[in-house]
This record gives sequence, C-alpha cells and structure tokens, in this order.
Amino acid sequence: MSVPEGRTPSQEFPPDPIPRILLGGSVNLLAGMPGVGKSAFLAWFLVRMRDGLEIFGHRPTTIAKMAIVSVDRSWHQSSQLWLELAGFGDIAHYCLQDDMEFVVDRLENKRGRMQILREALDRLTPLPFGSLVVVDPIAPFLGGNLLDYDACMVACTKIRRVCRERGITIIGVSHAGKQKNDKKERYLRLQDRIVGSTAQFGYTDTAMYLASPEETGEKFYTFMWNPHHAPAAAYQLGRSADGLFVPWGESSVAIEEDTLLKIVPETPDGVSFADLITTSGLSKATVHRRLQELVSERRIERVGHGTYRRKSLH
Repeated sequence: MSVPEGRTPSQEFPPDPIPRILLGGSVNLLAGMPGVGKSAFLAWFLVRMRDGLEIFGHRPTTIAKMAIVSVDRSWHQSSQLWLELAGFGDIAHYCLQDDMEFVVDRLENKRGRMQILREALDRLTPLPFGSLVVVDPIAPFLGGNLLDYDACMVACTKIRRVCRERGITIIGVSHAGKQKNDKKERYLRLQDRIVGSTAQFGYTDTAMYLASPEETGEKFYTFMWNPHHAPAAAYQLGRSADGLFVPWGESSVAIEEDTLLKIVPETPDGVSFADLITTSGLSKATVHRRLQELVSERRIERVGHGTYRRKSLH
C-alpha cells in the first residue's frame, strides 16, 4: 500500500481533529431527525474547524483538508447553500447525484457500495493525510440493512479500514427514527434514537446528535456528543436570522428574551404591552409570544390588563 500524501512511513494514525472527541482515523456519526438542520449545523461546525476556533470549549487541531461526499441530493439542493452562507462555499466535494457518468444500477448491489465510497473519495484527490471527510448520508454504505447487526458491523469495519489506509477521519450523517408522542415511550438518550442496530455504536467512535426544540420540549436546539475518550456532554444552540447555528445566547430567540427582560421592570406598576412594543423595536406578534413564554416560565407576571412586571429574584 502506498503512503498517502503528507504521511511518513512511521505514522499509522493522523492527528485527532478534536483531541479526545474526534480521533484521527476514526468513523463518527452525526444524527438527527430529517429537517432538523444537520446541514446548517455542519456548515457552522466545519467553518470553526477550518478557522481553528473553539467548538464547545475544545480547540481543534489543524486539518489538512476538509471535504464532503454528498450522496442523497444534488449539491445545490443540499449543503451548498448553508456552506456559502457560512463562508465555506469552496469546500472540496463530490456529489453522486450530480455525477451523470455514475451508473445508478450499481447501487442495487449492496456488496459493491464500499467500492462506490472508495471511488467517491478518489474524486476528492488530493486527500492528504489528516483530512476530515463528511459522508452525507452514510447509511447507503452500512451493509444494506441498518437493523442487521452483522451487516452494519462488517460495513463499519470496512469503512474504518478505509480511514486507516487513507489517513482520514470520517463523519457520517445519519437519521433518527420516528418517535412516539408519549414521552414515556421514547428513548431517553438522544444517541439511542439513531436508526439502526447497536453495531453502529459498537463499531464507530463518537456519536453526535442534533435535536430540535420540538423534540426535546426546550426552547433551544440541543447538540450532544458521546465520545469514547471523554465524558458525554450536551450543549444549547440557537439559530441566527439567516438560519445558521450559533450559541444559544447569540440566537435571535435568546436576544428577544434578553431584550424584553431588560425592559420589563420590577416596579409594582410594571409596563404596558404597547410600551414594550415601542421600546423593544420587536413586532407585536414577537412581543406577545415571548411574553406568554416568560409568564409560563414565571420569569415575569401580569399585574393588570396588558401590564407586566419582572418577578424579583430576591
């Protein structure tokens, strides 16, 4: 086997993209419900990786190259918009749906899909030692039946071998299964909601999950990761006006909340609904919605018709 570009014969594993969280040469999962915003999250995540900015308190290492293998949709219908908004529109990528020379009938052969993945990675050449590749989604390469433990185990092992051979790290985008309305019948741990057998966890590395407010009942998005070499942790995220992910405190909803909380006084007379609209600069609908939420959270209280005051913390 030839030595990949940038790799010395003594190097078996590339550097860890995020020490203790994303290990060099590993296979990792990022899951979430369809439409939750995984592509938008990845745009935020990859830009921070590129720029060496902290990600949830962890400093990434220098990445030789970042790239995306897009499998399920045309490039301009999937990640391109979010990456351009985030300032990473020139990321290296290969899109199977846009490759009009690809013979679609090859996908019918489950055993031949690993070769398709290898060929997709070849399209990203050069792919130097220490590169990070997102495969979106990774399900087509997991053996053909996500509920089949043996098939997933073999497929994950083969993908890990590809990572070792090429000196790269892979983040595979996955889906979550449908959840029942009754919270008592849902999986409590977010990572357990990833569609497929437990082989995906046993034969991959860090499992990550992005949950919407509707899924958790919180006002923020929840991102969690469950590494093998560090404690599992969860973080709160929001979205900016353009839809990109930001820390919760920088989100439009959190800013609205802070704005109203600063304006609503603790004085007995409080402040009127009309004055809140004028002072905050927010729309009538936004002020009404946030007031109802803050009242239900008992952070402010109604002291008269259309009049509110902030509850004292003393």
